[in-house]
Amino acid sequence: MNTEVLCALIAGAAAVFSALAERRARISTKRTEARAQRREKESRLAMELMYATCSLSLTTAKKLAGLHTNGDVEEAMTAADSAKEAYVDFVRDEAARNFSKI
Repeated sequence: MNTEVLCALIAGAAAVFSALAERRARISTKRTEARAQRREKESRLAMELMYATCSLSLTTAKKLAGLHTNGDVEEAMTAADSAKEAYVDFVRDEAARNFSKI
């Protein structure tokens, strides 16, 4: 009878440990997914910034070459401003999220 009780206790402990491991795995998966979403958003914003930088560079090159920019300056500046604002908002959100963890 003692071996039966011991086996039951071991099986119960194994079930508890298994449940805890499963819970930790789910939490880890959620964290990984959230991190991936933040990286995706940051990458998208970085691409917008690169596009805006490229537009401004091409417009500057056109002007230096004596070509007409035909409204390219305003378009490039608008793209740069909106990309910068979106990136700054993202950085602020991340800072607030990380600060609230403390």
